[in-house]
Amino acid sequence: MKIRSLSFVVGSILIGSFILTGCPPKKKLAITDQKKVEVKDEKKEDQASEKAPGDIEINQEWSEIPALGMIHFSFDLAALDDVARATLKKNVALIKKLPATVTVRVEGFCDDRGTVEYNIALGQRRANAVKSYYVTAGIAKSRLETISYGEERPLCNFQTDDCWAQNRRGVTKVKNKEAITIKADDLK
Repeated sequence: MKIRSLSFVVGSILIGSFILTGCPPKKKLAITDQKKVEVKDEKKEDQASEKAPGDIEINQEWSEIPALGMIHFSFDLAALDDVARATLKKNVALIKKLPATVTVRVEGFCDDRGTVEYNIALGQRRANAVKSYYVTAGIAKSRLETISYGEERPLCNFQTDDCWAQNRRGVTKVKNKEAITIKADDLK
């Protein structure tokens, strides 16, 4: 009986030690994973801290960048006036400094007077006028696209001349296949 209880105790100890040493504790895995996450977060913080004022971030979604000016159109027209041309000239200079992988989209907008169909067509003529300016100034046509939102996305919702004037606009947006940051010094 002593041998049985002794062998039972020894067997229990062996089985217990096998179970305890056979699998690594889960806490160690969690700590390892946590360290990996912390290292990744530190890298993100380092990259974010490297961004200087004036640097431009271009993402995978269409976005406005402050350096690209918006232009405005006269009532019921898609013609570019002198102020619009001056703004577009600055836009061209900036776009030419961006990598060739950056795509440019011109969005045309209208005020809410007129039918929906008419305003979509007018917004498209406005976007095309800006695109034509860019192509004439040397921007590759393959980098450009247009879209008209007509009256669908107003900046101002009041029924006043000032408000309508704000909504008659052309907006230039950019995107890239992967997120990039352009240093301000590279844009000079």
